[in-house]
Amino acid sequence: MTLRRLLVSLAISLVVILAVMTWFMPLDDDFRVENTFWNGSSELDSHQLLTPLETLDDLPAVPEGATLILIPYIQLTPSELEDVSRFVAGGGILVLADDYGYGNQVLSHLGIETRFSGQALLDPLFSYKNEQLPRVFNLSPDLVTDGVDSLVLNHATCLIDIGAGDVLAMSSSFSFLDLNNDRKWDEDEPTGAMPVISSHILASGRVILVSDPSIFINSMGTLEDNYGIIENIAGISSSRLFLDQSHLPCSDLHHTKDLLADVRGVLTTPAGTLALVAVLLIIIMRPMWPRKGGGIGNQE
Repeated sequence: MTLRRLLVSLAISLVVILAVMTWFMPLDDDFRVENTFWNGSSELDSHQLLTPLETLDDLPAVPEGATLILIPYIQLTPSELEDVSRFVAGGGILVLADDYGYGNQVLSHLGIETRFSGQALLDPLFSYKNEQLPRVFNLSPDLVTDGVDSLVLNHATCLIDIGAGDVLAMSSSFSFLDLNNDRKWDEDEPTGAMPVISSHILASGRVILVSDPSIFINSMGTLEDNYGIIENIAGISSSRLFLDQSHLPCSDLHHTKDLLADVRGVLTTPAGTLALVAVLLIIIMRPMWPRKGGGIGNQE
């Protein structure tokens, strides 16, 4: 075997090994059901009849009795906003969980005046470990809060421009908005009990706002009654619970896995399989081909 063929064989082997390693490498993307680590939502998937969506086009045609959890870290397109609007108008329940993403874009399209503040909500007194993990004790009676006595939030924000009758949960009176991100209260920063969960009737559906999507990750579900509120959200959906994953942050590993999945999909088609077999035959038979300058025609 010539040096050139050896290098080509080694390169092909290396590519195959890297592809296999990448395929089996676990994902650690935030909120994804495939992620079994602290920041994933695999526990939500294992305890509830949850359907992850990679596109909002896959929302049920009959949304009545279904619940969609939307965590919009990526901006929605106009057609996606229409998909969400039709889902709610048709009787679906939208759980819009946001802190520093594009939740306000969705609210504006739906015509709801309430907004996510986008400022960090801290509580130096009633908190878990530190002021960035505020405890929430003030809850209003509702199907969402049934049986829930307290929650723990993680780097949350709050809701503003909201009617008192729409509030389901509020932070303690010692909490404040950290406008300059110095983790301490300044005289010009709002303080007092602030809304963190609310409910809004819209057309035939309902919109539930949660100012901290972190309650859906594995490490937060076991704190206080966080999992209880998740069970309640799932319970009002008649076992039709959907998690939109198309607007979650995507790592390079996730993009690579998607590419490998596309390649695998092509290779499993009849044409793809035939092409792969042809390439393998060429590689196997290549050493048997006559070299240039050889053969009977060049003999004297």
